[in-house]
Amino acid sequence: MLTEPQIQRYARQLLLRDVGERGQEALGAVLVELALPDEVAAAAAAYLRAGGTEVHGLALSDAPWAWTPPLLEAAPQRRLHVVAAPTVPERAAVVVGSDAGRAVLWSLGESGCRACLADGVRGLGPPDVGAAVQTGSLVALLVQRRALGLASPIEGLALSEGGAISTLAARPCPHRPPAVPEAVLRALLIHLASALPDEGCAVLVGRDDDVRLVPVENAQATHHARDPEAFPRTARTAFSLDPRAWLGLLREVDRTGERVLAIAHSHPDGGTHFSGEDRRSAAPDGLPLLPGVAHLVVAFSGGRPGAARWALWSDGDFLEMDCPLPSGS
Repeated sequence: MLTEPQIQRYARQLLLRDVGERGQEALGAVLVELALPDEVAAAAAAYLRAGGTEVHGLALSDAPWAWTPPLLEAAPQRRLHVVAAPTVPERAAVVVGSDAGRAVLWSLGESGCRACLADGVRGLGPPDVGAAVQTGSLVALLVQRRALGLASPIEGLALSEGGAISTLAARPCPHRPPAVPEAVLRALLIHLASALPDEGCAVLVGRDDDVRLVPVENAQATHHARDPEAFPRTARTAFSLDPRAWLGLLREVDRTGERVLAIAHSHPDGGTHFSGEDRRSAAPDGLPLLPGVAHLVVAFSGGRPGAARWALWSDGDFLEMDCPLPSGS
């Protein structure tokens, strides 16, 4: 709880709708570790300390703001690192860099994707101290947004040479599987089961949080019958999307503003992993045919789905992670 002197000190912030007393306490519960050039760090620290946030920076221990008493007596509940590009911290952080005269800042939350942050800071140079005050103020803004719970998992700002501020949109994360509603997942399992004993396949498409299933027939049997030399495997051990159906789906999602989220297929023999053949088909030349599209493998055993795993392209390979199946499936 804030003391009377603290209420008087932060009176203007307490009147703000997104701050109030709880928000002010949240600002004081964060410890910011600054690892920036001195000029930028000093500006950021001045704004942060004025707002009630504790700041540490070894190179700045003698600065006037360094001895301001912390807002709360208790130890900070959270730590947030502010670093210079191209460093990519392990946890929640703000990364500050420069690109062609612009200051570029990315903020990552605990639930944000570190790989996406790495993509955002790739190619950035260290912060330009020529706009230290403006850059420092944006550092403070991003830190305060995260402390108050207003920030997205990953968000960015850019400051032009002329002083114009613009937001940077984070692209849809390709390093994590899409959030598939249970009803859609159940419908997928039913469709894949209908293809047994052959492999089944389907496509998941969506926009924002709206995900839908597009059932697709396995065209492998047709391809194998037409050209067994080019398609040596049968539908029992392989799947193929019909080219016409695939093209039609791409045209449809382009028209509706959706995007392809994932390609799903089954392993009727119980194999739970994204196999070597799956990997070669999805990235024949060491690069994914469908960048940003996840793959979902559903393993069947005794005619029932036993397990499912996502495969997502990251840093030159497919990383696998479990996909929980609906209870009773």
